[in-house]
Amino acid sequence: MKINSVSIRKMQHTDYEIMSQWLSTKEVLEFYGDVNAPFTLQQVKDKYEPRVNGEIPVVPYIVELDDKPIGFMQRYLIDDEQKEAWGYPADFIIFGIDQFIGYPELFNKGVGTKMIKLFIEDIARDKEVNRIILDPEISNFRAIRAYEKCGFQKVKKIDSGTSWLMEYTINHH
Repeated sequence: MKINSVSIRKMQHTDYEIMSQWLSTKEVLEFYGDVNAPFTLQQVKDKYEPRVNGEIPVVPYIVELDDKPIGFMQRYLIDDEQKEAWGYPADFIIFGIDQFIGYPELFNKGVGTKMIKLFIEDIARDKEVNRIILDPEISNFRAIRAYEKCGFQKVKKIDSGTSWLMEYTINHH
């Protein structure tokens, strides 16, 4: 997957080191994880190794800019219980996605928009998929603006009003 110089590849075991750097960066943790809880290398391994190995159904990816790792994305199917809670039909196939850019100096440069568009294109190749959803914190204006640029729309507030449920509708022609 590639747009200009932004590309996305499956996460590998060799990526834990860089992930632990990113997940120890204040600006990343502000909206991804917990500012007070930077990840050690071991914690990153414990959390992401089962995903890399395909042992749990959350598929992790690394975003590269000019072939240099700069961020993380993951996707997972939304289960029936969650669909019901958010008012989606049981037969809908919905992917949830999460992402971050690991280097604050790359924020506000259009990189996030490119990586999300790329990810949407890839997920939409699966003709069965109806929606892609995300749930940014309401105060995460930068991310919300990027998601809206990519065609996501706010549906409703969730998590006791702290996050937006945002959706992207896939129209298969």
